[in-house]
Amino acid sequence: MVQIKEFRIVMPMLLEESFCIVLLQWTFGFQYHIAQMYMVMKMQQQNSNGDEGVEVLENRPFENDVYGRGQFTSKIYRLQSKAPAWLTTFAPADALVMQEEAWNAYPRCKTGIIFS
Repeated sequence: MVQIKEFRIVMPMLLEESFCIVLLQWTFGFQYHIAQMYMVMKMQQQNSNGDEGVEVLENRPFENDVYGRGQFTSKIYRLQSKAPAWLTTFAPADALVMQEEAWNAYPRCKTGIIFS
């Protein structure tokens, strides 16, 4: 049996003060989003070499009724060097290429993957 305990700490706060806290949370959330995008791009750059790795085709903001505001990215992953040797002997080079289209509107995300 799971038991949930909730503790509440009552703090004296005016409506204006609570608005400032929400504004700070939104600002830091936006900074987190930028830092996350930076670290993902840096990791992809470090794992790419020559013709292998990740190629970013498109990276732009979008706005949608369902997801809200977010970032659309279209990428191509070339995975020849990441695949096991036994797979590369059977699979043609085109089979180890995939394209990803992602609509990221944190906390909602939609990703489509297409194999060539």
